[in-house]
Amino acid sequence: GQGLPAYNSNARTDKARTAPPRAASVAVVFPSRLDRTMESFGVLSSLLEKVHHAQRPGKEAALRKFFQDFERYRQSCGEGPKRPSIHAWLRLLLPGLDRERKAYGLRERSLAEAYVRALGLDRRSEDVQRLLSAATDDLATRLSSLLHGRCPAVGDLTVAEVNARLDAIADGGPAAARTELVQLIERASPLDQRWLVRILLRNLRLAVSSRRILQLYHPSAPTIYDGASDLKQMVEQIESRQATADELLDEPDGAVIRPLHFVRPMLCQRLELRQVGELLRRDAYWLETKMDGERFQVHWDGETFRYYSRNGHDYSESFGRSADQVGGTLTPMLATLLAPSVRSLVLDGEMMVFDRRTLRYRDKCDGTDVKALRPGNTQLRPCFCAYDVLHHNGRSLAGVPYAERARLLAESVREQFGFLERCRRVRVRDPPHLLELINGAIDERQEGVVLKREDAPYRPNRRAGTGWYKIKPDYVDGLVVDFDLLVLGGFYNQRRTYVNAFLVGVAARTTPRPEYLSVAKVSMGLGTLEWQQLNQTLRPHWRTGPVDGGDGGTVVQCGQTAPDVWIAPADSITLQLRGSELVRSDSYAAGYTIRFPRIVTVRPDKLPDEVCTLDELEQVAGSNRAAPSAGGQRATKLAKRHVTLEDLSAPPTASKAKAPRKRAALVPLERNPEQEPPPLPGGMLQGRDVCVMSVGSQPGAATIDALERLVRRHGGRAVANPTPATYAIVAGRVTFKVRKYMETGRWDVVRDEWLLRASTKGRLEAFRPEDMLSATEPTRMRLAQQYDRYGDSYTRPTTPTSFGALLRRMGGDTGEPGRLTDREVVRGERMLLGVRHATRMRLFRGLTGRLYRSAQAWDGQVAEYRAQRDMLRFVQYGGRWLRDSEPGRARYVFVAPGATATVQEMERWADQMAAGEPASGDGTTLLQVRWIGRSIEAGQ
Repeated sequence: GQGLPAYNSNARTDKARTAPPRAASVAVVFPSRLDRTMESFGVLSSLLEKVHHAQRPGKEAALRKFFQDFERYRQSCGEGPKRPSIHAWLRLLLPGLDRERKAYGLRERSLAEAYVRALGLDRRSEDVQRLLSAATDDLATRLSSLLHGRCPAVGDLTVAEVNARLDAIADGGPAAARTELVQLIERASPLDQRWLVRILLRNLRLAVSSRRILQLYHPSAPTIYDGASDLKQMVEQIESRQATADELLDEPDGAVIRPLHFVRPMLCQRLELRQVGELLRRDAYWLETKMDGERFQVHWDGETFRYYSRNGHDYSESFGRSADQVGGTLTPMLATLLAPSVRSLVLDGEMMVFDRRTLRYRDKCDGTDVKALRPGNTQLRPCFCAYDVLHHNGRSLAGVPYAERARLLAESVREQFGFLERCRRVRVRDPPHLLELINGAIDERQEGVVLKREDAPYRPNRRAGTGWYKIKPDYVDGLVVDFDLLVLGGFYNQRRTYVNAFLVGVAARTTPRPEYLSVAKVSMGLGTLEWQQLNQTLRPHWRTGPVDGGDGGTVVQCGQTAPDVWIAPADSITLQLRGSELVRSDSYAAGYTIRFPRIVTVRPDKLPDEVCTLDELEQVAGSNRAAPSAGGQRATKLAKRHVTLEDLSAPPTASKAKAPRKRAALVPLERNPEQEPPPLPGGMLQGRDVCVMSVGSQPGAATIDALERLVRRHGGRAVANPTPATYAIVAGRVTFKVRKYMETGRWDVVRDEWLLRASTKGRLEAFRPEDMLSATEPTRMRLAQQYDRYGDSYTRPTTPTSFGALLRRMGGDTGEPGRLTDREVVRGERMLLGVRHATRMRLFRGLTGRLYRSAQAWDGQVAEYRAQRDMLRFVQYGGRWLRDSEPGRARYVFVAPGATATVQEMERWADQMAAGEPASGDGTTLLQVRWIGRSIEAGQ
């Protein structure tokens, strides 16, 4: 009745069998007793409580002793299936690493609500209000006082039972939380409940990192987990290779990468330019462009595709698990691009948003979520840019040098513009060559570059010393625009003990009263000591409540990002900030924010009225709108010059506080034609003259200057007027001058999309029919041999984009695509869906319906939900459900059981919803909503 004792980490079990009788004051734990103790969840909660309150050395000592005692317990159970595995305990010790269990769908507030319902508490009581409040302590601490007297003093739960209950909550979601919590409350002690809450919230607050806990369990556990991201697989690999109970064998430094098993991606180490010379002298390096997308892995085991994000979330349902999945946005095309010899593959790369109209990638800061794109999107689609292969035909490539992996990547996949591309890589010859490549990336508005050592292995979840380095313009002093911004507010850390992030802003335009607008939230760039000094300086001036700017009539606008505390501008300080881009944002009052901001230094010499102004911010934002890739986008790159050889030999930056730099917020990005980078070796336009005569008028179109720079960059010569030697005339729109040259028939006049597409692919492509505004006789003859009269290629595979253009061309002068007959539609559906399924899916095709609604229409929520479910079935089988916000006359009006309105009232309601649209010949029919289900059952 007293339950099992708390786990004693100081108990010795290796001498328990031979120990002589001792005094009653000395506790002796025998093996049989230890067996029962280790299975109890109370043991684990006692251990967690001890670790939580101990100092750093004591925390690790207690965990290390627990793992050693558990291994002795495991060995004492003998061989066979009954031997316990520590996997069940690690799932509770490391809830954030347990990928086997689904997300609970519970946050602190919803979990507190679940406990209130499970305990049957009065929500109006003071204790419940305190529980539901957002206090400084965590939910587990606030809940402890409520649980005393409502649950047993000593619990009898086992670790296996707790895992089963947590699995049930994860599978059932918040709805199952109440039922399972009732069972846990009846059998768990208040101490057990405290740690159950923290496990459910996946935050144990032990002040010991998950990686350190894995190291205490086994020295090779972090490396194995990085390669598998699977606690169960990690434990099986370690337990199967242990020689004795006291000696743990180290795993080799590497990871075994398998298809359909997420591996934590390898990371890039930040590199200062002054370190480049030494790196290039020691080893050979390749340079890749740093893509501005979302890190993804593509897994294929020969049958199934899987797509894992940077943190291991599976988005295969969006991109497609198989080539024939309806609704897959990438797999149907990607499956056709794998080499025939490939049997299994794991690719590492970036998932980009490709704009079909501009033939460019969207920046991540544009706000488009690549995971949310759907097949019906006619403008945007996902494109995977692969830069590494981690597994190939049953062979893990983690230990294979980078150069060999790059060769295998080229052999494994075929590129398709806009769907799958391999990252372009260049072997760096020397520091001047590297500077040329970096400056090329700056000119092309890229995020930065990545250097990869030729013999570097793939080391999952490792950054330092791996041989991968990233260089970004904002890493170089004086290369990007810096901003002097005023601190307007602060954000507390998780425990609300100190401010660890600032809200900073600019001065508004000249107004009767001083006004400041928020721009960014920044938390990077300062050391611990500097943060402590700033907190000490600003703590007396922090204010809570509505932001009013303080005395003196000053106005402070924070926008949608409200700080936890704010400060009057007269009491504030100025920070010098640096970032990679200036981005349009509705979250801040200025309408802009800085991407990847970090604090360069504190500027005590700057007064509040000397900070950067909104006009200066807009000047920087507008300084490069005419850039090739900036038009129509929300981001402005902040690089203001090229990298030079002096930057390679620049000494380390002096102390930030002692050497404040002059503000450069007013310096726009200037282009000097003499500094234009040299043409690319072997450029696609080498030796050709191109005349750029006009550009498109749509927002975001490239300028003539930008297109001419593109011509020169690829080895061509941009001419103002065409000559007999001119290769082509590029035109974005047909002007009077362009039309005159078209009428002569002496030059090929092509759209500007051809030049943009060719530059993106990096090779000169032959003209296509859709590229031509007018063509010479030789070009027309060549196109006639390669394309039919509608522009469909005899040899090039058709893509969704080219197929849509083909249908529009087939429409003739009207521009309307050809319409399929009913018979052709039926044949297509039977081919794609199968005869049986296609027949059922056509049941309500062409029919429209409304669901009658009135204040008295529903007899409770259940009737409403059932009626809406039937309407969804109507949609599923081909019908169209007109909602209340959609005007138009419906063929049928469906009425739920229990409706009290008369037929005349329903007809008037239907006429009102039709918004004046005349009735068709058949009129509107009133039907009971159950007619839908009966029709589906009958199949007619």
